[in-house]
Amino acid sequence: GTGEGIEEGSVIADIPWDLIVKPKNYSDDRFFSCEAHFEMYRQFLLGDESPHAPYINYLKNQPRGRLINEWTTAGKRLLADILNHAHPFDEDEDGNGLPPQAFLKDYEEIWVKQCRGEDNELARAAFYQLTSRDEDTLMVPFYDMHNHSNDLKKLNTITSKPASKGKPFLMHSIKDIAPGEQILISYNRCHSGWADATYEDCASYSYYGTSQLFDIFGFVEDLPQLWSFRMDVGDGTRDDRMWDTLTFTLDASDDDDDEDNDGIPFKVTFGDNYSENRNDEYPVEENIKYLGDHLVRLRMLETTMKEDDELMQTIPRYEWDMAWRYHEALVTAMSAAILASDFAEDGDGDAFGSEGKVDSRGLDSDDDDDDDDSEDDSEDEDSRDEL
Repeated sequence: GTGEGIEEGSVIADIPWDLIVKPKNYSDDRFFSCEAHFEMYRQFLLGDESPHAPYINYLKNQPRGRLINEWTTAGKRLLADILNHAHPFDEDEDGNGLPPQAFLKDYEEIWVKQCRGEDNELARAAFYQLTSRDEDTLMVPFYDMHNHSNDLKKLNTITSKPASKGKPFLMHSIKDIAPGEQILISYNRCHSGWADATYEDCASYSYYGTSQLFDIFGFVEDLPQLWSFRMDVGDGTRDDRMWDTLTFTLDASDDDDDEDNDGIPFKVTFGDNYSENRNDEYPVEENIKYLGDHLVRLRMLETTMKEDDELMQTIPRYEWDMAWRYHEALVTAMSAAILASDFAEDGDGDAFGSEGKVDSRGLDSDDDDDDDDSEDDSEDEDSRDEL
């Protein structure tokens, strides 16, 4: 960079292989490895004696309790009520809950059972630092301190993993970056709703949607968002299960789109880049009834639990705020999907599947800016540093 900023196509970071914490048997097409977890734990045990001591000590001093699986019992119970799960990360066999519907990177399931690692607080800390900061099986200093965005107006970098052992990890600018502009990376650049459907540089395990990012990293990403709602659209009995998944991207609408979107400040695109025919991904009545029923339930929770001062006193403020922030994201996404469907209103002007009209309450275009600011705030307190 210069006093005039960083030009498009410049190398922002060239991180040598020796500075990266990695498994001995590295492969660029391997996205999970117990060996990577053991190496991270080994470095935590070494501490000041580690060849990566400054980086490892920095990681060991990161605040705990920001990732959902490290929340208090009371915080998890609140989130479970919002998701309509018996436990926040149940498999949700009945198909009645909201995403995330299965915990993706659980310490006990992966580290203790699958990898057969030692169960202690240091191992737990090492596990969650790796799962919340890794680039597949690599822990890359400097790179892992950057915040996330998929907003193409803001996202300004692309990364390249080492193709083989001994090669560096590279970060390039994908646009001119002005002095003082924040350098942003994407944690899920290869997800199925990515804006560029022809994108081929996806040698990464970063296909997560918005709910999985919340699950793993503990924050709600700003727009655009990718949502997938898995539901049972049968008659409600175990003998008549009919599973369906409604997937859509949610983005801020352009000024030119406002007329088409009836003034709603969002653009909803059903399906994803793997859909053979996007028209086949349009929601059916059962999908909208599922969303509508949950929308009524979530708004009822908002008028009861959110105003319960005694309950709020039992939950750490960070967990309380993040749970309700995700609640707001769910309400916004589901409301937008209903309004974008053919079933937004019945003959009486009421939203299909709900007890009241689904309007654009909470669908304020100013929310986009709020989400962006809140993500940076939450993440700075969690595992990344704003540069």
